[in-house]
Amino acid sequence: MNHPPQLRQRLTAILTAGGTLVLTLALLAAMPCVLWRATGVPWPEHVYSLSEFGHRLAQPVSDPMMVDLLALAGWVCWAAFAGTVVRETIWYATHLPQLLRDSHMHDEHVAALTVKGSLAALCIGTLVVALIGLWRPQPADAQQPSSPGEARAHVTATAPLTPTAPPAAAPAQATTHRPGPERPRPFRTAEAVRHIEYIVVEGDTLWDIAHTHMGDSLTWPRIYALNKDRVQSDGARLLDPDLIRPGWQLTVPVAQKTIPEPTPDPASDAPNSRPSPPAAPPTATAPAPPTPERDTDTGRPAGGDHAPADPDRQDEPAAHKRGTPRGPAAIGLGEASLIGITAAAGLLAARRYWHWHQHRLHDPDQDEQAPTLSPLVEKAAQAAHSATRPPRPQDDSDALLTYRTPPQHPRGKGTVTIGVRDGAEVPLDELATPGGCAWTGPGAEGAARALLAGILTAAERQRPGQARVTAFVPEDLAERLLPGLPTQFTALTQSADTAQAIRAAEQHLITHARTHEEQDTTPTTPWSAIIDPGPETGPHTPLLLTTPDAAHTGHLQALAAHSSPTTLIVLALGAPLPAAETWHIAEDGTTTRPDTHDQHPAQLRLFHVTPAAGRDMTEVLLTAHGQRPRPRSPGTPSPRPSDQRPDCPGSPEPQDPPLSPHAAETARPAQTKAVRLHVLGPVTLYARGNPDPVGTSMRGEVHEFLALLAAHPAGLLASDIADKLHLDPGSDQNALKNLRRAVRRALRTATGITAQEFILLQGELHKLHPELVETDLEDFSHSLKTAFPSPGSEGKPDSALSAVRDALSHYRGPFAQGGDYLWADAIREHLAMKATDAALRLARQAEQPGAEPGERDAVLPLLEHLSTLHPSRERLAQHTIRLYQAAGRHDAARHTYSRLKRHLIDLGLEPEAATQALITPGARSRQTRAANE
Repeated sequence: MNHPPQLRQRLTAILTAGGTLVLTLALLAAMPCVLWRATGVPWPEHVYSLSEFGHRLAQPVSDPMMVDLLALAGWVCWAAFAGTVVRETIWYATHLPQLLRDSHMHDEHVAALTVKGSLAALCIGTLVVALIGLWRPQPADAQQPSSPGEARAHVTATAPLTPTAPPAAAPAQATTHRPGPERPRPFRTAEAVRHIEYIVVEGDTLWDIAHTHMGDSLTWPRIYALNKDRVQSDGARLLDPDLIRPGWQLTVPVAQKTIPEPTPDPASDAPNSRPSPPAAPPTATAPAPPTPERDTDTGRPAGGDHAPADPDRQDEPAAHKRGTPRGPAAIGLGEASLIGITAAAGLLAARRYWHWHQHRLHDPDQDEQAPTLSPLVEKAAQAAHSATRPPRPQDDSDALLTYRTPPQHPRGKGTVTIGVRDGAEVPLDELATPGGCAWTGPGAEGAARALLAGILTAAERQRPGQARVTAFVPEDLAERLLPGLPTQFTALTQSADTAQAIRAAEQHLITHARTHEEQDTTPTTPWSAIIDPGPETGPHTPLLLTTPDAAHTGHLQALAAHSSPTTLIVLALGAPLPAAETWHIAEDGTTTRPDTHDQHPAQLRLFHVTPAAGRDMTEVLLTAHGQRPRPRSPGTPSPRPSDQRPDCPGSPEPQDPPLSPHAAETARPAQTKAVRLHVLGPVTLYARGNPDPVGTSMRGEVHEFLALLAAHPAGLLASDIADKLHLDPGSDQNALKNLRRAVRRALRTATGITAQEFILLQGELHKLHPELVETDLEDFSHSLKTAFPSPGSEGKPDSALSAVRDALSHYRGPFAQGGDYLWADAIREHLAMKATDAALRLARQAEQPGAEPGERDAVLPLLEHLSTLHPSRERLAQHTIRLYQAAGRHDAARHTYSRLKRHLIDLGLEPEAATQALITPGARSRQTRAANE
């Protein structure tokens, strides 16, 4: 037996529960026998009517009567206990399938019962859970099945945020990279977690999949947690763990024991078969990371002597350049998509704009569920956020958590990358070869789609400035690669045909030549241009991407002769171009150059994106500009979005003080529980009876942990917490234990409560103790529900105003203000939307013709309070201006407009026409129409 200690524990539990059950059944059988022998029937034998029964009760209390009463009480207790045993037996029998999936259901059930009911439930439930545990198979090493019926041959190792050791050599034609044995690393556990992709077949269940691939059927919640937000091929998601459909792809975590890396074959000359140098500190001549990590997607070192210098990495923190260990440069999206960390940084920028536009397009009257981002985009944004955060100290002995190794730092904002080589991103300049470049092979279209996405995401990082790299693409080709984009969209220009795209490229060459000629003939250069050249004076490089045909081959060849990194890049797709360098691209992005001798010893792997992943990126990019994909028929060009403005959000600028003390009440409400947690604004803790904050010396990760639990009052699984906090998979349990210990130590010192835990742990579920900890978020939500009980309802004016005022008294700032938590962005925007919706409903009521002046004066402080916290929210400014004008306070209305305009200009925007009309003289009628709209 592999694990005798665990088996002994289970047998001990069986014996204990069985003994308890035998004793319980013995009591059930012996108690009535004892009562029958001792007292007989517990009621009088010679009473035949109610009058005789009343006569017997009127007699003095005698010893026989007292015995009868005690016997009657004993019979009642026995009947109650027997009924409880029957009830609990039925409950455990009917909930046996749920107990098979989650044994913690037993603990939750017992905790919800009274003392009388919990005794029987404890006895029966302990036996049931022990039997399930004995039946549960022992943990085993999860080996990737070789049978096609059990797992698919295309499974790949994921989790790119966790560095792995170099894999063994693989054939050059292989398109699937299998993770090899890992090299032991210091401060790491004996097992490393990797992921495989499993395709569901008919009859599969999460229970069976966990048993087959993870060695433990009861670990199925981990599979559910990893895949619950994943969009499947049929457009559905895994919402019910009992319902999975054939054809779905599931990410399954498996444990792989680390063993010494086998000695590579010295005779092998494959690029992946070269031995990695041992871990060593960086030297002055080799500024590479101390441990050559491997990219889990490319199978190549994540840094080393062959990594080319990047002049655009001037914004990279110095700690990164000094050799802080970094992870991969590529991010795997699903099964067949791979993008670079630089493109992921662009998606992160677009994600923030996406949230801003969702709030702008939101209707306060509609209490609908806010749309969610694609899981692929969320994964890319999470990786980019981890890569761009300040580096954490590697030698911090007091650190509570061990984080995942972050990816490499992205390239500069104006850089577009096309693939990875030696674990480092390769810039677009690789394509700028004289004569141009041609991509052929089954992976050419996916690589071209990733290239266009990289150009568009690079433009997102440069907003509101001009993109350094643009693309000219014929409309039919653009529709095939990234459908739904407008004809002119940020860095992408679509032409009606190939001839028009060639003319646009020729016009750029002419303009470029004239610009250089003027610069050469200019006698002097102004010092202002040297000191601050501005965001639009840098080199502008267009990419001409087209499919060659016989009619335009000569023109393309002439343009390709001028190809250079700062002038023009010509890329032919799907067909060779005379005098061009031809790249054959496999489905996984691996490139071969049959016509040239590659000067790099390592093979280049291009990024590639599937059509589904391309649609997800297109949706995010369009929404980040306030647009939506437009369906287009072949041959019909899309109208240019001339009426769309390149809106972009940003972080709130320093807030202006209001003209008068309009801020909502900020006095701290009466505290009813031992601890009060504030998460609306900076994360702050208060102990009952102490007006000053407590736990101010707690580390930032503890504050993040508390904010995460406050945002999920029903609790979070340990796997979800580890994913949101970027915890290292091998040390997540210890990290959570350290977090709980830090909270316990601080709050016990502040409150003096030592007998209870402030964070309840029910199996893998973590939650704040509802009887010890209260949050301002709960009070905020409760007050809003009181103000507007049903969606779209306005409520009574007086009660709604009082409830909203109470809610906004808790809203002291955005959720977890000051914390750079990616998981908090959606919660932050949702709560800000709830607060502004409530204030806007009251503002509409105050703008009605029959509204009283006192109601208007009561709503204005609430609007000013929110406008101070969110100065770029235009709807708040519109209603504030109307109410100020209705009150005759035109100076305050102009100040509100000036504040809004100043913040929008800083973001590269202008107020809407309806907002500008509010402060235009003689535009009262237009104001009324705009208010009604």
